[in-house]
Amino acid sequence: MTTVTMSREIVSSFQPSKSFRNHQEGSKITSIDFDDSGSNVICCGDDESLTLYDAKSGKFTRPLYSKKYGCHLARFTHSSTNCIYASTKEDDTIRYLSLHDSSYIRYFKGHKQKVIGLEMSPSDDRFLSSSLDGTIRLWDLKSQHSQGLLTIPTPAFVAFDPSGVVFAAGCEATGEILLYDMRNYDREPFEVFSIESLQQTDNGQIPTQWSKLEFSNDGKTILVATQSAAHYLIDAFTGQTIMRFTGHPPALFTPERQFSSSGNTCLSPDGRFVFSGSHDKKLYIWDIQSPIRDGAQRPIKSFESRSSISSIAFNPRHAMLAAADEDLSFWLPDPATVDKAK
Repeated sequence: MTTVTMSREIVSSFQPSKSFRNHQEGSKITSIDFDDSGSNVICCGDDESLTLYDAKSGKFTRPLYSKKYGCHLARFTHSSTNCIYASTKEDDTIRYLSLHDSSYIRYFKGHKQKVIGLEMSPSDDRFLSSSLDGTIRLWDLKSQHSQGLLTIPTPAFVAFDPSGVVFAAGCEATGEILLYDMRNYDREPFEVFSIESLQQTDNGQIPTQWSKLEFSNDGKTILVATQSAAHYLIDAFTGQTIMRFTGHPPALFTPERQFSSSGNTCLSPDGRFVFSGSHDKKLYIWDIQSPIRDGAQRPIKSFESRSSISSIAFNPRHAMLAAADEDLSFWLPDPATVDKAK
């Protein structure tokens, strides 16, 4: 695993390096997260278990279980020994867990239906959660009480900008992205982008389902991943649609939103490349710097995968992608291609 400058040649040489199956047979991994250093990975499965991996050595570390409450959207805090995750059974509490001794540090209660979005601030110990109860809550790891509450049509998607000063709330029902200042989160959004292309419907029947909202690391763009045959790159300052990413199959439609918000699409840390997994057992890559035809980008590369890819995450520090469905796979660039680029 090497820190490299991303290029088309390097991302086009990605290949699965190691594969793991540490969740119960037939179960699916529903979320993936790297810690800040890029050294550790945590996954949640619908078998009510969490699994930890050492990304540096490419080894399975150990399992953790949440059989009573279920688990989804595990996110490292700014410590690699602690995480938060959403419950899927019993109640809708967010749990703050010490990975060192498997003890709970704090419980965050308030949501009345399942949490479908959970994101840590990049700058401090605050985090956002969105729920099927039609609310977004702002929390601080130091307090069990929510610091802020927004009401927004469900499902809603949340993302922090890289500075942690701004957060976005994406409203699928209206095709809008609302921007809030963390210093004045209790006020109206300072900007509302109405994304016309996301207000259309697929085949005139099913509204376009979103799956993820993500800022680029320079804060200039926002990726809106969807379940349709297109993802969208939005200008974070004007709200204009910069481009669409097409050439991949739409997701298989399912009305259940319990596990949909982890997302199978992400940006590379430099913001140049978009990676997206699919049910057709392929990994698709787009280069934002490629020529645009009719406002759309086609993939520069698609890789065969051993299985479907329903969740992905890019390592924040190294050229490494984690992709999962029933298995977890670490994807790395070809070493010879990396050496040539140095």
